[in-house]
Amino acid sequence: MYVRLAINNAKRSIKDYLIYFITITLCVSLFYAFTSMSSSSYELITEDSLNFELLKQILKYSTYIVTALLVLLIGYVNKYMIKRRQKEFATYILLGTEQKSVALMFFIEMLIIGIGSIVLGVFIGTLFSQVVTAVVLMTAKQDIIFSFKLYMDTVIITFIFFIAMFCIIGFFNMKALGKVKIIDMINAQKKTEFQFKRSKIVYVSIFIVAIVLYSVCGYCSYEILKTTVTKGDKAIYISIALIGYIIGTYALFYSLAYIIIAVKDKWINFKYEYTNLFLIGAIVSKIKTAPILMATISITFLGAALSFTLTLLMSQWTLGFLDYRVPYDIFINNDYSMITDTSDIAKISDLPKMDYKKIIEHLNNDGYNIDDYCQAEKYFLNIDDFKVRDKGKTPMLAISLSDYNKLRKMMGYEKVTLNNNEFTMQWAKLIEDTDIGNYIKENSTITIDGNNLKISSNSYYKESIGEGIYNGNTNALVVLPDEWCKELNLAGTDFFANTKEKISYDKALSLEKQYVPQWFKENYSKVLSEYNKDNSRAFYPIFTRVKVAEVSEILNATLAMRILGMYLGTVLLMISLTVLALQQLSDSIEHKERFKTLKKLGIDNNEINKIILKQIALYFIMPISVAVIGFVIFMYNVANIGSKVISLYVGDSVFVFNIGISLAIILIIYICYFVATYYTFKRNVKGRSKSC
Repeated sequence: MYVRLAINNAKRSIKDYLIYFITITLCVSLFYAFTSMSSSSYELITEDSLNFELLKQILKYSTYIVTALLVLLIGYVNKYMIKRRQKEFATYILLGTEQKSVALMFFIEMLIIGIGSIVLGVFIGTLFSQVVTAVVLMTAKQDIIFSFKLYMDTVIITFIFFIAMFCIIGFFNMKALGKVKIIDMINAQKKTEFQFKRSKIVYVSIFIVAIVLYSVCGYCSYEILKTTVTKGDKAIYISIALIGYIIGTYALFYSLAYIIIAVKDKWINFKYEYTNLFLIGAIVSKIKTAPILMATISITFLGAALSFTLTLLMSQWTLGFLDYRVPYDIFINNDYSMITDTSDIAKISDLPKMDYKKIIEHLNNDGYNIDDYCQAEKYFLNIDDFKVRDKGKTPMLAISLSDYNKLRKMMGYEKVTLNNNEFTMQWAKLIEDTDIGNYIKENSTITIDGNNLKISSNSYYKESIGEGIYNGNTNALVVLPDEWCKELNLAGTDFFANTKEKISYDKALSLEKQYVPQWFKENYSKVLSEYNKDNSRAFYPIFTRVKVAEVSEILNATLAMRILGMYLGTVLLMISLTVLALQQLSDSIEHKERFKTLKKLGIDNNEINKIILKQIALYFIMPISVAVIGFVIFMYNVANIGSKVISLYVGDSVFVFNIGISLAIILIIYICYFVATYYTFKRNVKGRSKSC
């Protein structure tokens, strides 16, 4: 009997709480879509230069964490439904049903709804999984191929994960419902979460505090944009701004209902104009009974918007930075700074003039064929620079003009020429031209072996020749005519190469982790023995970076950010909008007598529909408007602080485009929930009040 009653109630619950059912279904479908990528039978890309095993593992475990946020939504909706139906539960108990049986019936009812959403979500998830696959393939510049199929291991994981979630929440609901007194069940709908219990001065003071905190947030944002503010101070300002915004939001909604009532009482003409009194009363009633919930929804909505936007921008920045970081197929860096024993300056002569011919032969023998390469030697401008290990004082190194031009040729740039008494400089793209100009103005000449060299008329170049060419944090390199380099001490020899055939991912890892370190150990054992006498660590003053491996790893990180950011944003957005929608739908059921009264007063159906539309619109807009203000301030700061990075690695148009995509997704989801709430609200009013 109880099972049959639970099934009937479940059918009714689906009708009354369709938005909740749809939300859970969509979350299940997203969970299935992302988790399916880790299925043993899932095939993504077969090209041997790419490996997405890391992405699969990231999505597999991160999806669990993100989806676990649904516990908050499911727990809230269950608590909300229990409260709404406590009078019904009290009736069952008065008719002779045991209270624990009523609790069990409610648990079965919610479990049935949950299972229905899982089944439907899995099938919709097969469509979403194709979208995820398409995103991966487009990012990796591969042909898009669709394959609709169910992955049974993922289906089982999805069922276990969500049913476990429903059961855990159901257990606590049964326990809580079993302790509620019958008299409290009967009077449950008469209670509110919050009422005005304090004096006028308290609410006005809290409202003023909210305004002050928002002003502090704005002031901190203004200070953050100043170039004179240090990184440490910026972190403090950001923290203060964030805390001020959050506390200010809760203070605003705590006092907002009282402020609206105070304004309404002063604005007499507007208050009694047509149906405004009814509309204001409905809005104030909701804000007054759930201020903490409204503020939490606002913060959650802001988190969703930032999750959408920032992850898209960060992934785009990562892809843009990739071309700058690894422009050559193979790069091997000989880093002298890993030699920690600098007590004897004479040991600088032990630094080897490395020869990479064996590595070239090795790659050619494996069929990858070196297309072009350069062994670039770098030099100390001052012999004492060898002893500097302070990262803040890292010295600039020099490179010969011939090696520099060879690197430029490999990248397709024009040749650079210098007179015998001139030098020029190579700078990282990220450095501002004004900063470079100021440095050159103060360092327009350098002295080598007692001879002064002046800066060339073409004083610097910023075309990308790789991140690793620079010494530590210097972001600059001095370019000298070849003959002057003979007078300087060698700091290291770097290797740059491009191959005719694309290297496989496994081969790239083998080069980085095995072959190159072993080659260095066999050919330059003197360096190892001299500077690692106690064998306390595996010391290799050499670092290898293969473009194929870097591309694969960066694509894994990029896709993980992009996919999880959109997933997290969607989940947070659906949680926010579902709670907003359920709050309004409860109003359509609990306060239907208001609409019946309006009908008796001569208000026609069209006007009632307008009132419903205004009520829902205002209720949806208020918390989201506060979130939009925070979003605009945050993105304005991002655009200004990171303007150089955005311009170089993302592009201004792509930056705006990514924000546009994020806002478009949010707007589409928002409109869907708004429209669904509006039509369900009307159905509830008309279906439960025939006079309407």
